[in-house]
Amino acid sequence: MSDSAIEWARVERKISLETLRKLPVASGNVFFPEINRRSDALIFVYPEGWKARAYPEKAFTSRKGTALTFWNIEAVLNGPLEDVYIAEGELDSCALVESGLPVDQVLAAPAASGGSYEYVIEALSAGLARAKRIIWCGDQDSAGLKLRAAMAQLFGIARFYFVNWPEGSKDANDHLRSDGAQAVRELVLYGLLPWPTSGLYRMSELPDPPPMTIWSPGFNSWGHRCKLAAGTLSVVTGHPGMGKTTVFGQVWFQVVDYHDLVACIASFETRPKPHLRRQLRTLKSRKLESVMTDREISDADRWINEHYLFMAHPDRRPDLQWLLSQAEAAVHRHGVRILQIDPWNRLEASREPRESETDYIGRCLRELYNFAVDLDCHVQILAHPAKAGDGYRRSDPPELEHIHGSKHWDNMVDQGFVVHRPRLFNDKGEREFYTELHHKKSRFEELGYATKFGLEFQSDSGRFAECDLMKKKPKQQEQTTLFEGDQ
Repeated sequence: MSDSAIEWARVERKISLETLRKLPVASGNVFFPEINRRSDALIFVYPEGWKARAYPEKAFTSRKGTALTFWNIEAVLNGPLEDVYIAEGELDSCALVESGLPVDQVLAAPAASGGSYEYVIEALSAGLARAKRIIWCGDQDSAGLKLRAAMAQLFGIARFYFVNWPEGSKDANDHLRSDGAQAVRELVLYGLLPWPTSGLYRMSELPDPPPMTIWSPGFNSWGHRCKLAAGTLSVVTGHPGMGKTTVFGQVWFQVVDYHDLVACIASFETRPKPHLRRQLRTLKSRKLESVMTDREISDADRWINEHYLFMAHPDRRPDLQWLLSQAEAAVHRHGVRILQIDPWNRLEASREPRESETDYIGRCLRELYNFAVDLDCHVQILAHPAKAGDGYRRSDPPELEHIHGSKHWDNMVDQGFVVHRPRLFNDKGEREFYTELHHKKSRFEELGYATKFGLEFQSDSGRFAECDLMKKKPKQQEQTTLFEGDQ
């Protein structure tokens, strides 16, 4: 450790040389791309690589190829594995050690991992699963609360505890600087709270939930009338051939593209190749696949590989448990935030003895809802309505309660949508491409309210454009194959 690094840590962070010597930390001079120059830095050593924090100016970098993992993991795996304290970031872990916690009981989690938690799974497999208690000492900002909720599920809520930092302190190092080492020690030893496992709480006992992550569907005129969010469950219905898959294929593309997310599509009726690939290529390049250059196709395919996963059962007989198992791996290993099941009726039913269809669907929706909330992922189901004549005509848009099997489709989801085309053909026998999206239900005011939107499919660009409800459009060019197979 250089004298300047020791002095900066002592004066600015209240971390002593004695603490630094206990941990895998060094100092050096490193180039930081975000400030475009070299700077003195604290260097946090990992089993495979290092990360650096510039001082006095704040900047971060790491050696290329440094694996995403917990910092100080080797010491903890060789420790008693009784209580393990996890902070968010290396300096906060240093603050915990400065407060008197044993060095073999303290870890630092990556502050930002892009939603991928593969490193947690690897650490659990390496021995961290033997820890008796996990005490989360992470940040109390928006990102920190989301990370805390994810960690509670990964480690298991029965042994998961957490610390609420006092007002004015967002993390362990903040509290060390403002209140001193003794205050940090007393809080993490005696002020920790168990993650709730029973069903009755006082308001003060409930952990603050992470703020809802809201996404715009990508059509400007929709405004606050319709939003989408992580941690929620939605259903989409509509008569076959009305465009459910195509409409929400574009909506999710716009969300994924704008927010740089990863989506997993369980497409059991529309083939990923060539149909979904054609739509995504067209949406990404903003031109029809048939006129794309080889370079444009290559660029689009690279983007698709980075932002989409597709489920395919080896025997083409997926059931819900298989789907949830694959989806959990997709979330933890690839950072998936959107799971779409298209359509529901292609899942193999696994009803228990004497379980009615209504009870079965209710049980499935509860499992999917819990998955969405626990993993902070939007789950969307595309489901066909019952046959026309069961209380409505095919020319009318169905209601959510018309979805085959159960009225649970209406009362158990957070959001409900209906895709409907009032006219398939005009008086001359030509295809009509005006489409209505009915936003039938929104459980939370952040997601908008019941309304409907007009969309017009533009055959020359292969995408929907916003339009006024029932606005008459000029005759369109010959339709592409995007609508084939109820897309």
